[in-house]
Amino acid sequence: MDAAQLNLLTFRGAPRARGRAHGEHLAGRIQELLERWGDALERIYGVDRRRYIELFFANTGYYRATAQWAPSVLEEVQGIAEGSGADYWALLAFQHVNEEFEFAPRLAKLAPAGEACSTIVIAPHETRPALVAQNLDLAQYLDGYQTLLRVNCDEGDGEIMMLSVPGMISLMGMNSYGLALCDNTLTQLRTDPNGVPIYALYRLILERRCARDARALIERTPHAVGLNWVIGDGDGVMMLERSATQTVPYGPAAHESVAYHTNHPLACTDWQNRVDGAAAPAPARSTYLRFAALHQRLHGARAGALSAEALIDVLRAQDDEDYPISRGGGRNSEDQHIGFTLACNIFELRPNAPTWRLAPGPPHTTAFRTFRFD
Repeated sequence: MDAAQLNLLTFRGAPRARGRAHGEHLAGRIQELLERWGDALERIYGVDRRRYIELFFANTGYYRATAQWAPSVLEEVQGIAEGSGADYWALLAFQHVNEEFEFAPRLAKLAPAGEACSTIVIAPHETRPALVAQNLDLAQYLDGYQTLLRVNCDEGDGEIMMLSVPGMISLMGMNSYGLALCDNTLTQLRTDPNGVPIYALYRLILERRCARDARALIERTPHAVGLNWVIGDGDGVMMLERSATQTVPYGPAAHESVAYHTNHPLACTDWQNRVDGAAAPAPARSTYLRFAALHQRLHGARAGALSAEALIDVLRAQDDEDYPISRGGGRNSEDQHIGFTLACNIFELRPNAPTWRLAPGPPHTTAFRTFRFD
């Protein structure tokens, strides 16, 4: 997407009313995107889209977990469906990006488990605020649909800004208190078919006022799938690897200012075993090659030299032809369905005055724009 075409849309009110406004405003785009999603399910996994939705909810307790832990999120999805005329269950299944990475490959044994995103956190320094950065890697069919949403908090007087696509609650974001949040998928970690899906957790966590409160919520809430949470606020940054049963801090270490991650576990040892007898998903080449590129560029770097501009240069890297950090589209069968950097995000986390530098596409080809709450 051309950066100039990225829209910032504001929706306010109670969850269902806010969702209805979202759905009405983006109805045509939501219908288009659900069709593209269905086409991708059939092309990549060989499963009819209606059958996928049926199997997804029949074999998981995600709906019940969301109703228990985040009922307001379901109200917002219901509002989006009402406003857009979309089928509610199709729209609800569409929200489960992280869970699709884990569930859909079971339906097509030749399809690899999803690996998406490269992330960096840098502790605050006297020369600049704390930094959180991510290349958000997802399916290329989503390109052109990137949308920035601004909504009111449901539990306080703050506001939330989230990168999303039409019809979806959130992919990642920040709030006006100065908290930023993103993640790396870790499909190797133990899952819980009765856990809370990640899209709903995003909405809950982005209501928090600080990283400490975000961590507490992460630790006490059952998770549907494994991931590495990437969190920062004005006081500091952290990465937390989370399986269904464990939360394990990864970095930065006490004597370090930077940590970086891709899509293989680096701290948590709670790996899953597939219930159907198949081998648990193993990391693919992409995650190791992207991690090596991050390590080469960031290991041992001086804290004062790690500016937002320096991170943009890192996230633009094209070190490996097939698996670069900035991904311009799937080049091989292993990487086809998630080989595209949908957005590059740099958060500069001054307390109550965060700044978001966002490129809505691969950063080596896409310009950045800057967003604030003022």
